[in-house]
Amino acid sequence: MAKKKATLPKSVTHAAPRIEKATATGRTADRLQIRLPEGMRDKLVEAANGRSLHDEIIHRLAQSLERDEMQKLSDRLKTQGDRLAKFEGEIAAMVEQLRLRDD
Repeated sequence: MAKKKATLPKSVTHAAPRIEKATATGRTADRLQIRLPEGMRDKLVEAANGRSLHDEIIHRLAQSLERDEMQKLSDRLKTQGDRLAKFEGEIAAMVEQLRLRDD
């Protein structure tokens, strides 16, 4: 029986190759070409509030990445808070046992 060739779902794409472009200041910047779904460009331009399309996309990407980082931090803080609450409960139980033993 011949093996079927694995295919990726249409929603999965491979990362585009990194292209560096020299800027006017001599620094390099990553360059990426993307295809936007129909209508998205117009929505971005409308939402830009005077910003260029480029600046609006960068702004939204930065917000999204920052939101992801904040969510990770929030998750870590919740985990630490849960651990602290567990330790507080254990300490309270030990203190109660010591009180009962001293009585």
